[in-house]
Amino acid sequence: MGMGAGIFVCAASAGALQPTILHESRAMKVAERSTPPRPELQRFYYWDSFEAPLSRTDLDIDQIYLGIFSHYPCWAKWLLLARTRIVSVFGLKGPTAADFNRMETKSRYAVGDKIARFTLFALSEAEIVTGGNDKHLDFRVLVSRVHEDGVDKVVLSTVVSPHNFFGKAYLFLILPFHKFGIKTIMSNAVAAGRV
Repeated sequence: MGMGAGIFVCAASAGALQPTILHESRAMKVAERSTPPRPELQRFYYWDSFEAPLSRTDLDIDQIYLGIFSHYPCWAKWLLLARTRIVSVFGLKGPTAADFNRMETKSRYAVGDKIARFTLFALSEAEIVTGGNDKHLDFRVLVSRVHEDGVDKVVLSTVVSPHNFFGKAYLFLILPFHKFGIKTIMSNAVAAGRV
């Protein structure tokens, strides 16, 4: 799969692209967890989990998910599009420019729907599970609403099951970008008051 037709749109002001800048104080609100919100997630080949304060307790879980995943910084969009071009020769799928330009939202979601860039696998009042399957690996993204030690939090967890050597090699190469990207989009969502 190539990058797809179309030009993806970044935020523009007076004709100039405006980069999203992650301020250091925003990053401090997102922390990597030592345990996932559900212990069974530890059985996967790879898992990570990040948490941030949840100030928008009025939102449904799908709105919290969209508050994080429908607002990518310009540099992250470009990086994901470059990744799509590179890995497509190995049979992996990825977002196209059109995917970023037409992020649709619905009033209700059902299992099998696309939400942001991923397929919806499960939805409850407290958790949404999305992800994708490829010939080299399967992944799931879980966004959970938790209340721990008197504090409301949003927890974003990723689990990955590689199927072969290429899946493991890809995971090894992408992890530093994945972790930085997750921290950034969560920090930006907190700073913008979307979660």
